Parts: sequence; structure tokens; C-alpha cells
Amino acid sequence: MAFKVTLINPALVHLTGDPYSSIPFMPTGLLYLAGYLEKQGIAVTILDGFGLAPRRLFRIDDQLSGFGLTETEIVERLEDASLVGIGVHSGMSHGFVLRLARAIRERYPDVVLIAGGNHASVVPERFIEGGFDYACVGEGEYPLEGLARCLRDGEGDPWAIPGLAGPGFAVTPAPFEEDLDRFGFAALHLLPLENYWGLGMQHAPVQGRFMVLTTSRGCIYNCRFCTTPKVWGRQWRTRSAAHVADEIQQARARYGITDVIIQDELFGCRREKAAAFAEELLRRDLRVRFSTPSGVKVETMDEATIALLHRAGLRYLVFAPESGSERVLKTMNKPMDFDKLRRLVVFAKKLGIRLNCVFVLGFEDENDEDRRLTRTLALELTRLGVDEISLFIWSPLPGADAFESEAGWQRYEDLNWTPRWRKNYRSLKTFRNRLYLAWAWTKLRYQFPGCLRSVLNILRGRYELKMEMAAGRILRTLGSSGDTILNYIGSKICPVGKHHKRCN
Repeated sequence: MAFKVTLINPALVHLTGDPYSSIPFMPTGLLYLAGYLEKQGIAVTILDGFGLAPRRLFRIDDQLSGFGLTETEIVERLEDASLVGIGVHSGMSHGFVLRLARAIRERYPDVVLIAGGNHASVVPERFIEGGFDYACVGEGEYPLEGLARCLRDGEGDPWAIPGLAGPGFAVTPAPFEEDLDRFGFAALHLLPLENYWGLGMQHAPVQGRFMVLTTSRGCIYNCRFCTTPKVWGRQWRTRSAAHVADEIQQARARYGITDVIIQDELFGCRREKAAAFAEELLRRDLRVRFSTPSGVKVETMDEATIALLHRAGLRYLVFAPESGSERVLKTMNKPMDFDKLRRLVVFAKKLGIRLNCVFVLGFEDENDEDRRLTRTLALELTRLGVDEISLFIWSPLPGADAFESEAGWQRYEDLNWTPRWRKNYRSLKTFRNRLYLAWAWTKLRYQFPGCLRSVLNILRGRYELKMEMAAGRILRTLGSSGDTILNYIGSKICPVGKHHKRCN
């Protein structure tokens, strides 16, 4: 059998009935890993456990459900692989991936298993204990290439590969690649693209055929709730503008791409790099719409850069103030210039850019006054022109500095944006719901034309906001099945044929 690597994207695991934990996205990390392996002459394929059946819902246990293929169905589609890598983006997939690994091991005892991704990078020992042969820590291209060559060619020792952990040996930190152009393009051709394009819901609003890409890695900041510094490093590294434009141009020519979702953790950390990217798109006349759903830092942006990005196609911009309380922000170790935030919101709104602001509720010792300040800021920004807000209840993430701040969770799947195990969860949930209602009323009052525009966008299926995509998905589901809509909008239901004391 010829040597081949298969990379698996698991099903999308989420809390049953929870609208905050089931946002689909293309597996960006696996796409770039596959593209790099192909570039190095290593045979690779992606088995997309979500993308092959993105509308299919199945029950995992009394709290969790999944969209996509079950563990058994993934194993049935796996064949002719020598090395199998499974991407573990978050703790929500922890148990599912371990069960999948056991099923693969039972069916294919000679296959070598490796776990990678953000979650596996911060708790690699859990996957080694759970039956994986190896776990990749941090940036995966070089460790995965090294392991593939070692297994294929029979030369070298896995324990000597930087960035690789395994039974009996600790990981040696792998150096971060400075020249990200070396890694190449995302292997879009290995995904069931039509399934993603037809889904009508993504991490950012799209109106046509879309692609995901990253232009940079790492973050120079050290927010205490975030794992990026540990996984990707404190140094910000970026691809050249020409290389990113080449990738977009190729995807546009091959697939007719019209929308680009930039999945950087910190897009535009250096304004001159963001400007160079925009200028390259303009020079080539690459007419695409692009968005930054993971957010940009107020401190790294200015009016001139935003204007240039808008000319190049920026249509959806996310800021992440996280809190309206300076005390909480100091505890988070997150800088925030509120006056500049207000100024940039007004400026971007005048350009016609659609805006989202993200807030995190309940961080460590946040109190009622802190939340009042967050409410005040969120509604003020809405009056200034912010189109939508996203409110998440904080949950500690393994690898983050603040991980030890909250206790009471039982399994990694509990560490999500709806942490029902927290003692103050009910009060935080009530605050979140009330703030969303206040936001809706404020937007209706101060942005009535924008509300009408959203209604038209939903009816036409041409989305400019994530909330429009969510509403459109609800309408499509309602049109096809009045029963399954409940699963999509997060209603509090029990699964058919199963009853338990409490449905959350």
C-alpha cells in the first residue's frame, strides 16, 4: 500500500439546543496542513466529518449533539491511510475525538494516529493517554511533515522531531516559521466545497462562493483569557501581500470565489502590512468581499488603513472591546482605547462597512457595576452605528493564563460559551438575554433603515451580517421541516424518543 496521510475534520459538536456553540466553519488549519504536505510531495487527503453531511444532526449524549458524520460513519469512509491526523479545534470535540480514535484503532490497528489543533496543543498528554501515538503541539506543518517522512522512508526517530509529543517522551518546542509563504495555499480542492457554499451559515456573512484563509499567525498581546500566545507564539508573523493575493486569485479563477473570510487571530497587527494587502488586491483588480470575523485590535487600526481596506473589499469588520469596564479589562490584561473605538466605529460606518462588537461576560470577579458599564458601552456603540453585537459568557480555556480561575467543570466539553456549571450562570444568562433585547430595541430606534435592510437581505438570501445568516437559516429550515427548525434555533427540547429530567 502506498503511503498516504488522511486528515480528519470531526463532526461539529455542540450543546444540544444552544445557539452559541454550533457555528460552522471550514477547517482552516487542516486545509493549510494538507496544502503544505502536497507541496512537499506527500500524498494527503481530508476526510471532512462535518462538511460531508453538514445538515445532518445526531445525538451524542444527554447534553451534546453533532452535525455531520458519526464516529462509525467516519471510520467506514476511512481507507488506505498510513498516518491519520485528527484536528481538535476546541474542547467540545475532546470526547468525540477520543472515541473516534478508538474506533479507528479497532478497525485499522496498524494505522498511526496523531492529534493536532488548538486543543490538542495545550493538553497533548490527554490524547496520548487516550490512545493516540502522537500529538502535535503548536504549528503543525513541520512536525507532521517530519513524522510522515519518518514513517514513509523509515529514517529518523519521531521522538527527535520538534513539536511532537508521544508515549515516553516530552515535546521539544518547535520553532515558528518566519516566512509563512513557505507553507503555501490552503488545499480547498480536498473539501466538499458545494456543501459549505450551500449551507448558508458561516463564521462571517457571505453572499456567494467563499473561501477561508489566514494571512498571519501569532499575537503580540497576552490577554489572560486567550490561548493564542501559547499555541502560536507571542511574535506576529505574516505572509507577503503578493502571496495572499496569489491564493485569492487562484481560488477566484478555479472556483469563482466572491467572498473571503480572513481567519487571523490578529489581522493587521502592523498597519503597513494590512495596507500592502489592500493595495495588492486593488492593483490586481481582485473584486472580492472580505471580512475579519475574529476581530481586529483598535490599537493597530486607524482611519486611513480602514479606508484602504474598504476600497479593496472589506465589508464586515469586528472589534472586540470584550468589556465596558476598565477594571475588568485590566484584569484581562487587554488594552482598550474606548475613545478610539468610538471614532473608528463612526468612521467605518460612514464608509458602509458592517460592524460587529464582541463582549465577554462574567470574567473572574466581574460585578454588577462592571456589567452595567458593558451594557452602556454596547448600546452606545449601537447608537453610533454598530450593526450587531456578540455576547459570550466567559469560560476558562486550557492553556490560557486565567484557566485556573473557575472550578466546577467536569469535562472539557463543559468549557464553552454557555457554561451551565458556573454558579452564577443563570444571572449571567439573564443579563445576556436582557442586553440582547435592549440592543434590538436600540437598533430599531436608531438604525431603522438598517433593520429594513436586514429584512430584505434575509428574504433575498444576500447576507451582510451574521444575524441575517442565522435568520435565513431558520427560514430555510422552517420551509423544509417545521420539526427540525427547533434543532437549529436552539429551542429547549428533548430528543424524540428520549426523555430526561432537565433539557437545557
